[in-house]
Amino acid sequence: MIAASMALRNVLLLILSALSLARAETCYWPNGKAATENYHPCPSSKVCCATGEACLSNGLCYGAKLNIAYRGACTDKSWPIAECTRICYEEIQDGWANLYACPNNTNQVFTCGAPGWASSVCEANLGNVTWPSGEVSLAKISNTTASSSTTSAPTANTAASWRTESATNAAESNGSSDQTVALGAGLGVGLGVPLLLISIFLFVFWRRSKKKAAQAYAAYPPVVAEQKGSYVGTTKVGGELEGSQPIPRELEG
Repeated sequence: MIAASMALRNVLLLILSALSLARAETCYWPNGKAATENYHPCPSSKVCCATGEACLSNGLCYGAKLNIAYRGACTDKSWPIAECTRICYEEIQDGWANLYACPNNTNQVFTCGAPGWASSVCEANLGNVTWPSGEVSLAKISNTTASSSTTSAPTANTAASWRTESATNAAESNGSSDQTVALGAGLGVGLGVPLLLISIFLFVFWRRSKKKAAQAYAAYPPVVAEQKGSYVGTTKVGGELEGSQPIPRELEG
């Protein structure tokens, strides 16, 4: 049992170390500078989104709190175009880039906006991009994996930066709510997958340890001393003791 406990402890340490290394991987902005610490790689991807946000299969990120999509960071400083989307790459290089549905934009077209530009992003018009279709992939904690059905671009007219106080007040949704629901549905799938895998592993390990212990018990059963009879040394009372000499009595007449 001591050996089994030590093995289990070592396995847990390895799992925790692997998770820590995955979360500690550095992400970079387009200019090559390290992104903020709350950015982590998406599942099986070099794209980085903020913790608590969703990864999209088209390489973008989605913030449900303010209903806004944005281009995040990349784990590769060179930003390979096949692995990290270059949407708003030239326009905004020192941080994430929000995508706004400005009033003059046609359907599926969004305007690049720097963080904090909630009121002037449409006037600045740094650049427009066409929304690439894709699937929603869960990134509640950047290392979980799950996906939902294909979804199109949200049509809500959002004029907000998800990082600023003014952005919170400015975030509005005037478009179709069905597409927002489609995105939200994808966020609820697969939470806690790493914990589930760890739990399954620990259960299997426990079952195997228990089985080995039972086999060892069957191979070497404990030896029980055999008892003969039920005599435990009781003392005779009220009778003649065995082996004692009779007491002589005087004969009459």
